[in-house]
Amino acid sequence: MQEIGRYKIEKPKFILFLDKDGTTDLEDENLNNIFNLVQTMQGMVIFVTGRTVGDIEGELKNKAVKVPEIIVGDNGAVICYTKTNEFLKPKELEHEKIAQIVDYFIKNGGNKDFIRFTNGMEVFASNHQEVEKYYKTNKSVKLCDDICEKIQKEKHITKLVLTGPKERMEKVSKFTEELGYWTDTDITKFPKEEYQNVRVDIAQKNINKGEAVKWLVEKLAPENGYMCVGNGFNDVSMFEVAIEDDMKVAVMGNSPSGLLEEVQQYAQKKKKGKVEKVPYDKNLANQYILKKAKLFQEDETD
Repeated sequence: MQEIGRYKIEKPKFILFLDKDGTTDLEDENLNNIFNLVQTMQGMVIFVTGRTVGDIEGELKNKAVKVPEIIVGDNGAVICYTKTNEFLKPKELEHEKIAQIVDYFIKNGGNKDFIRFTNGMEVFASNHQEVEKYYKTNKSVKLCDDICEKIQKEKHITKLVLTGPKERMEKVSKFTEELGYWTDTDITKFPKEEYQNVRVDIAQKNINKGEAVKWLVEKLAPENGYMCVGNGFNDVSMFEVAIEDDMKVAVMGNSPSGLLEEVQQYAQKKKKGKVEKVPYDKNLANQYILKKAKLFQEDETD
């Protein structure tokens, strides 16, 4: 048994770290069988996602898919032990700095209704007509009449998300980084695609999927190693950690242009790891996960 915080978790033979969106197909009716087989082989599946833990848990339960024992949410800001919904290693934002960032955003023309944040389990957003429509199919999002007031009252904030035109958000990102926080900027469909908005995610420094994977590998010490599967640039950090540990990395075929090449070049530079491309369609992703789980078992019996 391995100790993580106040919990004792059975040491796994291997770990499959999986991105969720664009990687794992929850519609596959065989997915539970795959997860059960991994467990039978004393392996472990851990989702590593940019979404909140509560969001992922809710979707898994709605699809009648088994919830993994551990889920990494908010791109590594929280690592949740799902049996008790306790965060094993949360990294929270300071309220004083959040207030400064929000104030700067609004003073520079930012719309307060385009502010969102998470406490690791839930997303909080403004009770605004466009925002409500954007989240109409996501029941885990909590809509607030005054998002700024809710920020002041919330004790635990792991990620702040601000949205607006590109030029404004570049200024917000620079201001935020000067305060010592990490930012990630990307285009977004929130709250309407035609706005061509840019989203800035804000979290503590050293928040990424790679840091979470590294911490979990150190704590769980899988006997036969691990592998990471993903399809986005926010997966690069965990790919790099796996390569440095001379492990396998799988980049999905639906990944953006340049991602596979970047990861392959990193492996060539380090002269470690193995990088594979997975042809992506509705079923191939999960078939690949099953195949790799079986290979871990074969490695043990060789």
